[in-house]
Amino acid sequence: MSTVAFAYGVRAATDFLDAHQLSARTPFQTRGWWRAWMREAADAEGATPVLIHMTRTGRPALVAGLQLHQDGSMAVLRPLSWPWADYHEVAEVGDASPTGPEPDIGGLAEAIDRCQREFGARLELSNLIAGGPLLRAVSELGAAPRPSETVFRLDLTDPDVVRRVSERRDMRRKRRRIERLGTLRLTCADTPARAAARLPAFIALHVQQWRDRPDAVAPFDGGVVDRTYAAVAAEPSSTVRLHELWLDETLLAGWFGFRHDRTYYAYRAAYDLSHRRDSPGHLLTAAMVTELAAQGTDTFDLTRGAYAYKLELPSSSTLTMAASLEQPCRVNH
Repeated sequence: MSTVAFAYGVRAATDFLDAHQLSARTPFQTRGWWRAWMREAADAEGATPVLIHMTRTGRPALVAGLQLHQDGSMAVLRPLSWPWADYHEVAEVGDASPTGPEPDIGGLAEAIDRCQREFGARLELSNLIAGGPLLRAVSELGAAPRPSETVFRLDLTDPDVVRRVSERRDMRRKRRRIERLGTLRLTCADTPARAAARLPAFIALHVQQWRDRPDAVAPFDGGVVDRTYAAVAAEPSSTVRLHELWLDETLLAGWFGFRHDRTYYAYRAAYDLSHRRDSPGHLLTAAMVTELAAQGTDTFDLTRGAYAYKLELPSSSTLTMAASLEQPCRVNH
């Protein structure tokens, strides 16, 4: 027997998250990410959170995060924390076991169908994990999957990939040149307190780099963006890591990301424009790849966006998926 419940609105959704432990496939479905985003960013995005909690005897209890928008006269359901999150998927209540039973895809499809009918809303999903439960569920409802965005990853279990990133000839030359000016060192703020302490310097570096640029995406604004990053960093379950590359006491570059289930997710980077000739962002990436591989991290996920620097790295690419539904209609097999 299956049961479905909705937590509608920021208060109800955060109360649900406060009361339950979640197992997330990516850092964008952790309690910390969802809770921080709802409290700080949902209102600015014109979004009302909706958590779908689906349970069935003998199967994992699933939570699907959606957000309700009013687009003119049309109600639209999108993934929770759209467009901030790079991946969207369901979470499981409790500790997920890799050898446990399969999620109830049919039950999840029925729960999404009920939610869509409850709000009379069009379903617009993007950046779904290919083959994941959420995409499989909406496919059962008749959605035709289509490509969403390209994501890039580095395989840190492959010594050749690690070597090619860390020992590129041009990077060795630039490292030698900049080390004539001082000592390079890599640091990592790996607790909420340390990340909170270092976040203002990272924000200042990013603002300096992107100030007055028309192609800046969600730049730090002294308001909702800054507060949301601070709230995410303060959440222990968000797994935030803030790596920084220093030349003596000068901050050259930083990367705000997440280390989640043996994968590092590189979310936002910044570097000192006065040292751009020596590619501090590339030097930071090389240092991080070496350190993360030594720590047992399997994958360096460069996330979405086909930026030139990603194409220069020995990365592999894959697609996230999108799907939409006007009115749900189950496919009969």
